[in-house]
Amino acid sequence: MPRGFPWNLHGLSKRVALSVMLDFDLKERVRTAVDLVDVIGASLTVVPKGRLLAARCPWHDDRSPSLTINRERQTWKCWVCDIGGDVFSFVMRRDGVDFPTALRMLAEQAGIEYKVGPKAEAGSKDDKATLLAAVKLVCDAYFEQLDAPRTDDARIARDYLAERGIDDEHRQLFRIGFAPDQWDFATGLLQRNRFQPDIAVACGVALQRQSGKGSYDLFRGRLMFPIHDMQNRPISMGGRLIPAIAERHGDHAGGKYINGPETKLFRKSQQLYGLQLAREAIRKGGQALVMEGYTDVIAARQSGIDPVVAVLGTALGEAHVKLLKRLASRVVLVLDGDQAGQRRADEVLELFVKAEADLRILTLPDGMDPADYLQEHGAEAMQRLVDHAPDALEHKLSSLTAGIDVTHDTHAVMRAIDTMTEILAKAPRMDPLKQDQILLRLSRTFGIGTDRLEQRLVEKRSDESARRQKAARFRNPPSRNTPGPGPASANNSKVGPPNRRDAEPIDPNRLLAECDPDAELPGSFDSFAADPFASGQAGSEPGSRRDAGRGNVASRKDREEPLSGIDRELFETMIESTEVAARAVEAIDPEWFDSLTAKMLLSGYQDLDLAGHDLGVENLLLLLENDFLKNEVVTLQFRVAQREGKVTVSPEDRFQAILEQYHRRQNIAEKQRQIAIIESAGLDESEELALLKQLFDGERHRQQFNR
Repeated sequence: MPRGFPWNLHGLSKRVALSVMLDFDLKERVRTAVDLVDVIGASLTVVPKGRLLAARCPWHDDRSPSLTINRERQTWKCWVCDIGGDVFSFVMRRDGVDFPTALRMLAEQAGIEYKVGPKAEAGSKDDKATLLAAVKLVCDAYFEQLDAPRTDDARIARDYLAERGIDDEHRQLFRIGFAPDQWDFATGLLQRNRFQPDIAVACGVALQRQSGKGSYDLFRGRLMFPIHDMQNRPISMGGRLIPAIAERHGDHAGGKYINGPETKLFRKSQQLYGLQLAREAIRKGGQALVMEGYTDVIAARQSGIDPVVAVLGTALGEAHVKLLKRLASRVVLVLDGDQAGQRRADEVLELFVKAEADLRILTLPDGMDPADYLQEHGAEAMQRLVDHAPDALEHKLSSLTAGIDVTHDTHAVMRAIDTMTEILAKAPRMDPLKQDQILLRLSRTFGIGTDRLEQRLVEKRSDESARRQKAARFRNPPSRNTPGPGPASANNSKVGPPNRRDAEPIDPNRLLAECDPDAELPGSFDSFAADPFASGQAGSEPGSRRDAGRGNVASRKDREEPLSGIDRELFETMIESTEVAARAVEAIDPEWFDSLTAKMLLSGYQDLDLAGHDLGVENLLLLLENDFLKNEVVTLQFRVAQREGKVTVSPEDRFQAILEQYHRRQNIAEKQRQIAIIESAGLDESEELALLKQLFDGERHRQQFNR
């Protein structure tokens, strides 16, 4: 039976260290930019362990690696210590810091500006849920235009798509649409659906008029390719010219491809087209193919090559490689065989060195792009090229030495060595073994000793360091208003710019007090950090004013109780299926739970739902800031993964059975309550019989209803 915790769930969620305190979008950006394996590998040696990774746990005498790391889910777990979580909880435990400090540290590491502030107003241009809804509405409307063409232009677009070789199955899979050739299709659609006027520009489907009054559609008369995030939500889109429609506009038709602008939802340096569809194939095959266009990805999928994605109007960058490294050990960049493709291949070597990835380059022959090559030669020929693609270092060496006599052409050899060592010098950190192996390959190519090459590399690193320092001074010149050393004034005790919010110390207790005006501030931050479950219950010790009239508060041990029984089954089904999670948020009463842990996890799901976020477990982990709750979620993830493919009953059917079990328990509890009333009320015989009859009639009705 539920233990009757005295606080309502909404108030309770505001009193613990959840996302109420910090910007969810900031946490999401940091999580995307930082790789857990890199963070753990900075202090521990990470080794392969089956399909996962492992390290020696630093919190117990670990003689064999027992700290398990799941790169794809970005979670870690030590079963011996029964601790685990995500990258934030690892840094919190490793460095003994609170959540805000861990977030700040990781944000600085990722080069992300650390800002916290009030939650965006619902419906405003800063509200992520509103922008997501707006982009989805427009994408769905574009899809419907092409799915059931009602205009001549839409039929022209449908015919052109067929000419390009894209079949109907993949048109629907990628949700390809058509933007009508008019100035106000998207803006008018959003206006009719009561979005604020500035939402169209903020979500990337419109441009602001030069007059500053109103906006107009960015995409007109184009095939539309929605861009989705990893939760399969449309966050932006790209549009391709349709020749027959573009002819009407002559030189004003615009570029062949137009990508949506960067917005609060979309950052092209961190997104890859088609990744939400290719993720599982990449994970299973251990390899990702990166192409340069939407149609290349679609052509590859139609040919049966599934682990394929595309960059979005930008070169492959560090953030892309970090993202793919979480899913695969090998990344193959498939480039067009023209001169532009060759130049891009040269730029990738720096990524190969910096990211320490198995990054390979496939330059297609005869100036062909992937779609053309697949159409002419087929998927098997493409796969053979992929299998034999050289790594970025070999590709660069081949291009540098093409047509050079390395024995006699001293000037060309020195120029090539300088080029290679300059690229290596740009890597801020490099595994010593990898550096030795690269220098050995250079030595064999040019016939020069590794010691000489290492000496040249040291010189180039010194030059690179000087260049960076000079660039930093140029970017951040000393300010005449910066206060010098000396005693701080009474009004401004901090040294530095006076109006930077991110320079202020974070006081979670003050923020919690703002959430609950009746809460009293704890005496110190240490009490909050030591017991996050009690963070909003200042002065709630037995006998205190806040404790009066509500009975004894459960001990810390009771509150940090792992999930078990039916509660655990419920959250496992919610992790398996976001549809079940959405149903549970609506159908489950938190008073049915056996533990505060279950109440808090459901509260997390409710907060995500209210904010319009996807109910996937990744977002739940991102929302939670308490290390015990994070560990519980990771443990549930491992349990779900272990039984993958072994359970024949769907999550929806299991949820229905769980719901019925909760109802049975509540019925039993209600009967026991009524019997207790009968026994203690001192009723006469006729009143007792009437109550008993009422009880039996209710039970008979319930059994008939269940049949």
